[in-house]
Amino acid sequence: MQNLVTFADRAELMRSAAERMAQVAREAIAARGAACLALSGGSTPEPAYCALAAMKLDWPKIAFALIDERFTPPTDDASNEKMLQRALAPALAQGALLKPMHSACSTAAQAADRADAIYAPLQIDLAVMGMGEDGHTASWFPRATGLNAALDPAGNRTVVAVHAPHATGAADRLTLTRAAYNRARRALLLITGDAKRAGLERARRQPLADAPVTALFAEGAPPIEVLWAP
Repeated sequence: MQNLVTFADRAELMRSAAERMAQVAREAIAARGAACLALSGGSTPEPAYCALAAMKLDWPKIAFALIDERFTPPTDDASNEKMLQRALAPALAQGALLKPMHSACSTAAQAADRADAIYAPLQIDLAVMGMGEDGHTASWFPRATGLNAALDPAGNRTVVAVHAPHATGAADRLTLTRAAYNRARRALLLITGDAKRAGLERARRQPLADAPVTALFAEGAPPIEVLWAP
């Protein structure tokens, strides 16, 4: 697999992912005076975010965005924002910003409209992606309602709502679109375990609708590294 970097263990992977995030942030600050990192939720990348937040960076010049979010308040344990607030606490205390994706609205579609207005101006320097064993990434779930709009590379939205009944935590989701992802400068995909590595190799031979993670490697997508550990 092209652009696959393997590590002896997950701790080494997380340290290296944190170093890559920090380097992209430094480069962006040097080039344009600010940096924006878009981060996935879930349990896999949290140690990398903790390692990043412990580094000495010019935190007031760094903003964090979410790749996707469950339509749940940030007090909910399923909230990606809650996890990022916890993992990034040292960086946020020193002036880094976390751009929320969830807002208190009646529907996920209304919350997506608000998030779209907040996220559209962002210049994402690095998108940190994950992958589920079903071939989803972000909240691009196979057969989800709203998937076509989310995966439209020519779409004019940055954030959309999707409904995925089989998704864990909450069926209603907010997610960056493929069009927004394609505007990122660089990307990382963090995966762990033999099952996910085999799943990614299998997904890349499947149609986009069945394995949306393949969009990360399609024409027009940013340069991506896949970081894997057993």
